[in-house]
Amino acid sequence: MSRIAASLAVLLAGCCLAAALCGCGQEEKASPFLESERRIEGMYEECMTIEIDDPTGELPEVDTEEIKSLPKVDVDTVLVRSNGMAKQGVWSGVRLGDVLRHQGVEEPFVEIRLEAWDGYVAKIPYEMAMRPDTILAWEEDGAPIPEEQGPVRLVVGSEDGFYWVHRITRMEIAR
Repeated sequence: MSRIAASLAVLLAGCCLAAALCGCGQEEKASPFLESERRIEGMYEECMTIEIDDPTGELPEVDTEEIKSLPKVDVDTVLVRSNGMAKQGVWSGVRLGDVLRHQGVEEPFVEIRLEAWDGYVAKIPYEMAMRPDTILAWEEDGAPIPEEQGPVRLVVGSEDGFYWVHRITRMEIAR
């Protein structure tokens, strides 16, 4: 019986030693971010420049701060989300057509493919891209758009929300 007790004592001591060496029982340092926040860490900074791919020329990127020097417009429209919810607002920014012309994109083109930081893609035909109510917006109702949507987002007035891309990282021109 004492042999069994001694064996159990040795086994218990070994387990305690292993646990101590593995860090078990120690408090983990709390992260300042929630798991969902960790996924978007650095996202805003990555979206400060938007890569442009145009087969007719080299247009490596557009700086979202630079486009704010172009003529600002307001678009009063309704965002209709995929779940059917609608949100009325006044969005302020610059016409997508003005940005493309400023970057030297030659017209016309077939469509523009906008890619978001999370991989979401929307394809917009030329006619829709060049409409006056298609803008890269940085404000909604006079306030900056939320950081998790920006620094700019595409607003396509009178179109469903699946065209409204936020966190844009790339635009590809299809000819």
